[in-house]
Amino acid sequence: IGGDPHDAPMPMDYFVWVAIGAARVVVIDTGFTEATARRRGRKFLRCPISALSLLGVEAETVEDVVLTHLHYDHVGNFHRFPRACFHLQEAELHYAVGRYMRYHRLAHSFEVEDVVGIVRLNYGRRVRLLDGRHELAPGIELHPAPGHSAGLQFARVHTGRGWVVVASDVTHYYENMDTERPFTTAL
Repeated sequence: IGGDPHDAPMPMDYFVWVAIGAARVVVIDTGFTEATARRRGRKFLRCPISALSLLGVEAETVEDVVLTHLHYDHVGNFHRFPRACFHLQEAELHYAVGRYMRYHRLAHSFEVEDVVGIVRLNYGRRVRLLDGRHELAPGIELHPAPGHSAGLQFARVHTGRGWVVVASDVTHYYENMDTERPFTTAL
C-alpha cells in the first residue's frame, strides 16, 4: 500500500493504557508477554501489567478491559485479569477465527493461543461482544474503526482536560497520516 515504512530501522513502542476514574478503572489493551517478545524478536523492557501497579492499579482488581483488537501486541496478557470483563467488537472475534486466518500475511499478527484464550473467556461469559459504537461508562466510549483489523475499535475518554482519543492502531505513525499511506497490515 505505497511502501512499508518498516523497511528501514525504526524503533517501535508498544502501549497499554488505563483510564482511572473515581468509580472505575478501565484498562485498554494488555500488551504482549515476554515469551511472545522473544519469539517475535521484540525488545521487552517490562511487563506492562506489572507496570500498572506504578499507577496504583492491580490487575487482579480490574473489572473492565477494552481490547482494541486481537493482534498479539494488544491481547497477550489477558490471563492476568482474573475478574475482568473484556469488551471487544464481535467482528474482530469473527475475523480472528474465520476464513482469512489461513493466509499467513493476515494471520501473522495474531497469536493463536491468545485468540483461543479469548474464545474460552467468551464461553465463560467474560467477553462482551459489541456491534458498533458503545458507551462503556459515562465518559468512556468505544467506536469501531475497521481497516487494520476487521473489528478494530478505539476508545474516546473524557478527561479533566476534555476528550482524548486512544486511537490504538487506527493509525500507527504521523507519517501514515502525512503520506496518506496506511500501515501495511490492513484488510
